[in-house]
Order: sequence, then C-alpha cells, then structure tokens
Amino acid sequence: MAEYETKLRHQLMFGPAAIVAQGTIADAFASYLAKAKRPCPADILRIGKLNAQIGDLSLREPKRAWETFRLANLTGHAPGGQDRYRAVFQAAINTYYELHDLPPLKIKAIPFDNERVRFLTKEDRDRLIASYAPHVQPIITMLAFHGPRIQTALQMPWGVNGVDMQREAIRLNHSKNAVIQSVPMHPRVKEMLLPIWEKQGRRMKGHVFLNRFGKPYQDTRLSRVPGGNPIRNQHKTACIRAEINDFTIHDWRHHWASHCVMAGIDLITIMHMGGWKSLRMVQRYASVGVDHMRAAINKLD
Repeated sequence: MAEYETKLRHQLMFGPAAIVAQGTIADAFASYLAKAKRPCPADILRIGKLNAQIGDLSLREPKRAWETFRLANLTGHAPGGQDRYRAVFQAAINTYYELHDLPPLKIKAIPFDNERVRFLTKEDRDRLIASYAPHVQPIITMLAFHGPRIQTALQMPWGVNGVDMQREAIRLNHSKNAVIQSVPMHPRVKEMLLPIWEKQGRRMKGHVFLNRFGKPYQDTRLSRVPGGNPIRNQHKTACIRAEINDFTIHDWRHHWASHCVMAGIDLITIMHMGGWKSLRMVQRYASVGVDHMRAAINKLD
C-alpha cells in the first residue's frame, strides 16, 4: 500500500512523466509495433535485438539505455547502420511518449557520409543502358529518366496506380517516405515500355517488369531478412561491358537528379518528382548545377 501511495503521489506531482518512468523500454517497443501499420522487416529484427539487450531497462533514462546498447553491440557497424538502430529506437520511445502527452525525445544522430553524388555523361549513360540484358534495359531506362529507387521500379504495376500508358504518366510510390507522385512519362521510357505493354495485351494490372523467367521480381523490402538487389549481377556485368567504374544501382537516382539540375529544373520540383521529404535532402545536387554553369560559362570566348 505504501508503494502504491508513493506512485500515486508521484503521478499527482509530476503528471504523465511519472507514469512513463514506471515503464520499460520493452513497453515502448510494444507501443511502436502496435501502432505501425506495416513496419519494415529489417526494423522488426532491429527491435528484437534492442529488446533482448535493453528491453527490461527503465524509461527514466532512455538515452543511457541507447548508449549502453550502442557501445555493446554497434561499435563495429558502419555509421549508417548504427543510425538506423538509433532511428527506430527513438521512434519507439516517441510513440510511447505521444501516448502519454510528453514532448518527443531527440537522440543525436550518428554522423555518416550520405552526400555521394555520382552521375554519367549522356554518352556513358546510353552505352551503359545498352550493355544490360534486354529484359533489364527497360528497368534501367526508368531509373535513368525518372529516378525511382530500384524496388519502387521493380514492383511497378500497370494502370493508374503505376504505369498508365493511356495517359502517358507514371505514379511513383516512394514507399520509403510514404510519398506518391504522378509524373508525365519521359519519351525514352514510353519507347521502352510500349512494346512490353503491347506484348502483355495492354493490361491494366499486374507487374510491369518480369525477370528472365517471366516472373515478378522479389520485393526484398518484405523479406524477413532483407536480401540484396535482384539485378545486382546484371548491373555488375553491364558496368564491365560498358567500362564504367564506381557506379552503383542507386547511383542512377543520383544521375537522374543531377541531370535534372543541369537541365535547369528547380530543387523543389526535383524533390517532389523524386519523392524526397525535404529540400535539405536534394540540396547536395545544387553544386552540380554550379559546376555545370561554370563549365558552360567557360566555353564563351
């Protein structure tokens, strides 16, 4: 009874914070998973590891709990991987805090270099696209001229929710940021997709892109243990054929954004077409435009 009276006294004196302090990190993870509509399978694995290590610790000092886990388990991880653990931990804590009307917790992000910008010349672009296997070339053409992430492209359906050949538009479901944008179809992409659409009977549903066995590509985002890129080997082979070095599949997204800047498209439009959530995430491409203008001005006699 004395312990119960003490808890009630703390709740009256300190409000929701006292209730939260009585919970554990595991309670926060449970709240987060209950609220999430479709949590990433990789994040579920991260939560499992976090919960096993620090789930029984009190919510009084979540930052100390995080540092305990990070120092014991993540010191050998790449900074980007560490920050993903931090992000899901912070999201879980803040879900619990929100339920109890408390201000959100902010844990300092793990700094890592996410500023890579790699793009090809138009000549190298066309040579590399031609070096892919025929069934992969339409996929790469979409990456080069619309800039989606690889799984967004591979899982693209026919119809108004994907590739709409009748309206000559593409609805890009940027699921990573929960952003959906419908954009006009680039002529090069239409040229590649029209024969596929005709061959498949002008259908308005089903996957646009199929592998060499005529089956849809696996959506690795839904795997319990996320796999690699389904066309990684084809990309590696194409780069060797085209003699292109240091160019990843994701670099096609950088290539698209960089060429948008060089074509004079403003960063706000690029942000919306590419599905980025903030202007800060596309500002890395601004310097590409400056370099391009410098090269152009230097051509004047």
